[in-house]
Amino acid sequence: MDSTIYIQNFLPSIIATRKAISFFEKDMQLKTNSSYIFDFTNIFFISRAFADELLKFLTLNKIQFKFKNANSNIMEIFSAVQKNHSCKSNSYHDIAVTSFNKNEDLVHFLSLI
Repeated sequence: MDSTIYIQNFLPSIIATRKAISFFEKDMQLKTNSSYIFDFTNIFFISRAFADELLKFLTLNKIQFKFKNANSNIMEIFSAVQKNHSCKSNSYHDIAVTSFNKNEDLVHFLSLI
C-alpha cells in the first residue's frame, strides 16, 4: 500500500528553490524501492528547479511515486521536467582549452582560425 506524504505539512505553499529537496533527503525516511503518493493540497507553486531535484531524488532512490491534488501549473512543470529528463543525451563533448601568456599570442591564435 502506498504511503501518502502531505507536502503542506513540511514545506511552504510556494516551493521555489532546489534546497527544498533537502527535506526529503535528510528529514524524511523514504525507503528505496517503495511507493509513495505525494499530496500537493494547498501547494500553489513549485519551481522547475525543485521539480527537477525531486524527480532526480525519486529516480536515484528507485522510489515509485504518484502526485495527488497538484494544480495544473504544478503538473505542467513536472511534465516539462520529465520530458527534459527523457530527452537528455548522455553523450559528452571534449572542449579544447587554450591559455595564452600574452595578448599577442591570443591575437596570433585567433588569426589562424
